[in-house]
Amino acid sequence: MNKSRMAIARRRVLGAMAAGGALALAGVRTSRAQSKPKVVFIEPADYALEFIKELNGVAGGHFEAQGLDVEIITSRGTSIALQQVVAGQANVVRVGGLDLMRGNSVQPIPLVSVATSLHEGIFSMVSPKSAPITKPADLKGKTVGVGSLGGGQENVLNLMLTEAGIPTSDVPRQAIVVGAGSIELLKKGRINAYYVTVEAGLALRRANEPVEIWNTAKLAAVPGGAIVFRHDFAEANPETMVRFARGLYASAAELLTADPAKTLDRVEKKYELAVDKSRDFRLQALKTYNEMSLSQGRENLLRNVPEVWRKAAALANKAGIVKVADADTLYTNKFIDRARR
Repeated sequence: MNKSRMAIARRRVLGAMAAGGALALAGVRTSRAQSKPKVVFIEPADYALEFIKELNGVAGGHFEAQGLDVEIITSRGTSIALQQVVAGQANVVRVGGLDLMRGNSVQPIPLVSVATSLHEGIFSMVSPKSAPITKPADLKGKTVGVGSLGGGQENVLNLMLTEAGIPTSDVPRQAIVVGAGSIELLKKGRINAYYVTVEAGLALRRANEPVEIWNTAKLAAVPGGAIVFRHDFAEANPETMVRFARGLYASAAELLTADPAKTLDRVEKKYELAVDKSRDFRLQALKTYNEMSLSQGRENLLRNVPEVWRKAAALANKAGIVKVADADTLYTNKFIDRARR
């Protein structure tokens, strides 16, 4: 999709929200010119390889093979994307597990994860090799740069500290503009560590920056990519949900075995990816995301792992990030399990 079409799609969604005209959720939307049910998938950011399963699901024809017309649009932030699903302006969004917990805590319409695309969080910690931070205990008294105070990166930090039994007050944090310039703050000693996404971490390694990088989510596991629908929508449209899950699973399974270069070619042909244009970089990112998809075993590809969700919810409660009364209401495997048969 080119930039003009992206802008039109985004204006259409935002305009509908502004008008307050929520779409009926009794069924999947269809247009007069289309016989296939249409599902609108909204991403919380510009097209990135983090979203490869759904992008390949469209570009590779996997959703179409299930008789669905899936359109993927973008938004500016997780909160906006979640709001559009809550309002019925989009059907499905991909967010982190903590985002789902917080979303359900602040509005009355339940949302549910029907699949987990990444079993690990996307944030890794960066510190200088001259003064590396490689475990939670190293963080005491150190200043950590985060994208925003109270945001996703700080929440991941607090989860890790809570799991390690370290008071969150022992670790100062500073809001920074996360980007290429963050490494300069680290080099100048203004911060002792900061968080990066998977792709930003790969870029630092490719640039041979003198840093240590490790995924802190391994110490406090939280689903990194939850495929989220409104609960009432999912329950009202079980066959569509299974067809959607089947298409997504076919895409995810193909990514594990297909020639990544060919997959990348067809995804790039349809979507303008907002990531490093280097071919080697993009192929390495695909490999990394595949590994994150399999961190709970091949048998759990796209499944919500109950133990992970329960532990993440318990940690979120303990860290004071959000109150989750029952973690098992956050997810369901009944659609993905039917799709995998």
